[in-house]
Amino acid sequence: MNISKFIHTVFIIFFIYFAALAIYYFILALIALTENRQKSKEHYFEDYSNLSASGFTFPVSIIIPAHNEEDWILDSLKAVLNLKYPEFEVIIVNDGSTDKTAQILASELKLRAVDMPHIPRFDAGKIQGTFKSDIYPNMAVISKAAGFKKAGAVNVGLEFAKYPYVCVVDGDTILEPDALLEVMAQVEKDPGSIIGIGSFFGLVNGFKVKNGVILEKSFSFNPIIANQNLEYMRSFMLERAAWSKFNASPNVAGGFGIWRRDILLHLGGYATDFSSEDIEFTFRAQDYIIEKKKEGYKILALPYCVGWTEGPSDIISLISQRNRWQRVINETIWKYKHMILSPRYKTFAFLTLPYYLFYESLGVFIELASIILIVAGALARVLDLKAFLAFVVLIVLSQAVISLLSIFAFARGQKVLRTKDIIYFIFLSFAEYFWYHWILLIAKILGTIDFLRGFRGYDQYQRSKRRD
Repeated sequence: MNISKFIHTVFIIFFIYFAALAIYYFILALIALTENRQKSKEHYFEDYSNLSASGFTFPVSIIIPAHNEEDWILDSLKAVLNLKYPEFEVIIVNDGSTDKTAQILASELKLRAVDMPHIPRFDAGKIQGTFKSDIYPNMAVISKAAGFKKAGAVNVGLEFAKYPYVCVVDGDTILEPDALLEVMAQVEKDPGSIIGIGSFFGLVNGFKVKNGVILEKSFSFNPIIANQNLEYMRSFMLERAAWSKFNASPNVAGGFGIWRRDILLHLGGYATDFSSEDIEFTFRAQDYIIEKKKEGYKILALPYCVGWTEGPSDIISLISQRNRWQRVINETIWKYKHMILSPRYKTFAFLTLPYYLFYESLGVFIELASIILIVAGALARVLDLKAFLAFVVLIVLSQAVISLLSIFAFARGQKVLRTKDIIYFIFLSFAEYFWYHWILLIAKILGTIDFLRGFRGYDQYQRSKRRD
């Protein structure tokens, strides 16, 4: 086979791969739009006022792991205290912070040292002190030595949690007042089946926040942040909503996620030997559902906006974050490879896992190979310019269509986007492939290299100083 024919054949293979991916995305989007519309109807007719006043709602333990969160921890806590929910406790785990996090907690919460009974279940780091707030009787702070990543901090909080449902919230997340109420309303309908549940959250960068209250939802026009918001829309409003319809959710996100406490304990808590904790635990729970024949168990993803978290605001920080995300995807796929295309695991094996394997994990190698092919074709002067342009148009338009559908779904459901926000997101839908996509590819390459060399660190990206 001569070089021209070889390049042509490989080019056709790549074209089929990206076309199949585009079709897959489009089908997911259609399913998700239908599912989101149904959830919106349920949301409209839900009697939240009675639920919030009821004495029979399930109480929730909210665990907030905090490592060097001096800029956000106070607003995050005040937002939690503003939740419209009948009964909950808050457990903040100060995970070896070296900034002013501990001083802020002590000063604002009026902490006093107390003995708090718990059953040590996890090797997650030495507990240095337990404290209760003199102002808020439902709030406690656990101080622990640094180590064991975020998973270790959550596991420590889990040892002290007393309620049947556990909600994990990042220390830089500002929750909406109705967040817990809207999500737990779904649990109340089917508590015997729903073991895990997550919902949409976006980026708080650019918002005006005071005392845990969002005064203005002014979406940032920083293209790094705006493109992340666009990604979150695609992920939560389309992909996760579609997978959830078939009980094939791959990830209850660590920024906001609720699990039944007995499931968390039975499965051994979050794994501290992975680069991140949320996706691995969700896969483990999916594995458990099939292995133990818990056919009725469900893990849901909702389109309701529960809150806003801080995201990387520069390229280096973004690459650092996505490097870790890529590592944990590879780690998880490798550990649970027995589930891929196994009839036992049903839709999770055939709908969700192929995407994670062939796009999220192996897609890095496919994209690299396609770049090498294009360069080789250009150097050998056998590259068909029309075919190449058709290839680029396919990728750009397919990604843009999916992004536009996600913007539509978000704008219809949340009612928070201004006209200029929508216009900007539409522009980014067509422009992101030409620059933002390649930043993510670099991060994925670095993450894959780190995975192959066995690096499992939880390297928190450098935060930008907050300006109020």
